[in-house]
Amino acid sequence: MSSPSPLAYLSIRNTLSLYCEALDTKNFALLHSVFTPDVVANYPFNTHMSGVEEISGAIQKRLGPILTSHNLTTQTIEFSKVDARRASARTYFVAVHFGQGPREGEMLQAFGRYVDELVCLDGGDGGEEWRIEKRTVVFVRRVGDERVMSEF
Repeated sequence: MSSPSPLAYLSIRNTLSLYCEALDTKNFALLHSVFTPDVVANYPFNTHMSGVEEISGAIQKRLGPILTSHNLTTQTIEFSKVDARRASARTYFVAVHFGQGPREGEMLQAFGRYVDELVCLDGGDGGEEWRIEKRTVVFVRRVGDERVMSEF
């Protein structure tokens, strides 16, 4: 089996970055370009979710009214030795949630990692598109006022 191309690594990184962009810009339709239609996910606030619509709805409910900044840091990508169209990624993140309304000026920072299994789909232009088919979000630490996450 040949080594994965540098473009495969970049495509995976772009997919993972697009997730952050979707959350921070509140353009949740972008999640269809991040996840496979039958994705399964476990988040600390909502476990055993399946499908893009369920995950998108849960994220919108939780983050929709809150200004956020999601930042990806250390990352490891490993390609399957059996199937080059499959990969796993562990990506550490820092997410800052900014208080709104009566919580203006307050912040909650979440430190953690995304543990993803990805699959390569054929792109319409002959290119590759990587999508997350399984995600687990692990919080390492949360610092700040949890009330920032409450609706106002």
